[in-house]
Amino acid sequence: MVRFFMFALFLFLSIRMYCQSATAPVSYQKNAIAVEALGHSRSLISVNYERFLKPQMKNFLFSFRTGIGYTPGTDIGSKRLQGAAYVPLVLSALVGNKKHFAQFGLGYTAAFGHNFVDSTTSPPTIYQKFESAYIISLGYRYMNYHGVMIQLYPLLQWTNNPTDKFAVGFGLSIGEIF
Repeated sequence: MVRFFMFALFLFLSIRMYCQSATAPVSYQKNAIAVEALGHSRSLISVNYERFLKPQMKNFLFSFRTGIGYTPGTDIGSKRLQGAAYVPLVLSALVGNKKHFAQFGLGYTAAFGHNFVDSTTSPPTIYQKFESAYIISLGYRYMNYHGVMIQLYPLLQWTNNPTDKFAVGFGLSIGEIF
């Protein structure tokens, strides 16, 4: 019984040491989870976790985001293009105050699919089993520190795909801060 209480006390003290302090400014100690369409994940839809880092300068926030995305397969002619999974890693800098921020993102996305050549297009489109992409974005983010986060941004991407080296896209994300 004594061991149980010692373990419980140790666990309580450990949790308190590593938890976020309630006395620090709330806006710097947040996590977010969001559903994103297109964007840094390059997938049709993705679920992302984001951690805001404590800023050193006023009106600046920095964050790290990762997630998992998926694009379903499709029939192309008589062949089937299988679905693909995507894993984005994004560093973001946010400049603004209160609820409105300009957002700059720098990311890397790994795509895991299947080798496939779509010969119905000219020139043929190549889909690779593994494809990496480097992405930059500049956009707008709304954050209400009581729960809501919305972001919209255009982006540029460079891939190792020989038929689609450079692309322009956009991302829309809606989530919750906790």
